[in-house]
Amino acid sequence: MTKDDDPEAYIEAFERHTLMTGLDQSYWASQLGALVVGKAQAAYRALSREDAWDYELVKQAILYRLEINLEHYRHLFRAKKGSDER
Repeated sequence: MTKDDDPEAYIEAFERHTLMTGLDQSYWASQLGALVVGKAQAAYRALSREDAWDYELVKQAILYRLEINLEHYRHLFRAKKGSDER
């Protein structure tokens, strides 16, 4: 993942790829952690070794660090709604 990638789209593509290639889910967290950069990589490194094995925790930590949350979606919705009214 580069700094220009949409984190959610990247994670979705990652999950599809791992499913299509048959990668055992126990490896997903470490594989995703190795592929991300910047703030996402910092989020992965900040996890304990035990938590770094849990894919859902890794994914949540990355999205949290990148501020992909409910407020993020509200902002996108309001921006879209405002541009539609113009």
